[in-house]
Formats: sequence, C-alpha cells, structure tokens
Amino acid sequence: MIASLRGKVTYKTSELRKDAYIVLDVAGVGYKVFLPGSNLRRVAEESEVIVYTYLSVSETAMNLYGFLNPADKTFFTLLLDVPGIGPKTAMGILEKTTMAEVQQAILEDNASSLIKVSGLSQKIAEKIVLALKDKVESLTVRDKTKPDGMVMNSDMDVFDALVSFGYSTTEVKQAIGNIDKSITDTALRIREALKILGKK
Repeated sequence: MIASLRGKVTYKTSELRKDAYIVLDVAGVGYKVFLPGSNLRRVAEESEVIVYTYLSVSETAMNLYGFLNPADKTFFTLLLDVPGIGPKTAMGILEKTTMAEVQQAILEDNASSLIKVSGLSQKIAEKIVLALKDKVESLTVRDKTKPDGMVMNSDMDVFDALVSFGYSTTEVKQAIGNIDKSITDTALRIREALKILGKK
C-alpha cells in the first residue's frame, strides 16, 4: 500500500531503543516509521530522506517499517515468509546482523554461522535457513540479460543474483570489481560480494 516515503525527519528516537523510529513529515503529514538502528544512525533530524516502507496491519495496529536501502526491505519481507517470524522479530534480526551475513549463512546452509553473527537461538536460526534456502538459491539462477555498464560475462550470474537480492546495479558492479580475482567459482564469488556489500 505504501511502498516508499520521501520527506523531512522531524524527530528520531535514541538508537538504543528496541523500537527505534523516526517521524517523517510528508506534505504536512507526520508518519511514524520504525527503522533498524543501523539505518537510524545514518539519519539526522531536519534531513530529507527517502525510506522504503512495509506496512504491517494487525487486529490492533498498523505499523510502518522503513529502510534506507531497498535491498534491506526486500530481505525483510523474505524473513516475514519464515513461519513464526513477524515484523518485530525480523527487525531485531536486521539490527543484530547485516542482510549479507544472513544471506551468506543461508547459501552455506550454516545455521551455526547465523547464530554466531546474529545471536539468534538455534531453533530460529535453523528455521530461517530451512525456510529461505530454496528462495535465496533460486535468486542465483536467472536468464542472462545484459545489464547497463560493463560486467564480465563470467560474472553475469553473480551480477544477476545480487541484483535479485535488491542491491543497485552500481553497488553490485563496485562489489564485483573488488572480488579477489583468484576466486573463480560463481557461488564463492557471490558470497565474497555479499561480504563486501555487508561492510558498506
């Protein structure tokens, strides 16, 4: 219903709050938007921002969850497909770790790694890996279409996979350019690119 909002930040809570949020003034209407702390730290009061939003509707509330990067929103919605994980839990996961780290753990079928980087329980971590493994892996299999800009033919699968995750073509091309050239396996190059993107 509300895919994104552009406006001025008139208020932001402390980054230490569990339910941190901003108030975004859009044409005179103030929207309360919950943000992960990693995003909140990049926002200043009185600044103009665009947030990519997800509207959660329940019997008792309507809450807006926002992200500065559309890739974070994409992964947030993927987490909501995991049985038993709601918006607040998904936000908590993104607060403790990066999207790239979670994706890498899923690609490696490594629940232990996910527990280490996120602090999740064994049960939740295993549930995420099991529920999302096929979805994340399927994003690496796409028709080869030529993107804007120069990307080596050998990296087309890497490019397509990362764009499918929600990263911009500019971010992806920069990440691919920083991958160690000694890494030739496609799956390993995707994982290396995710590490690079996760550090930004």
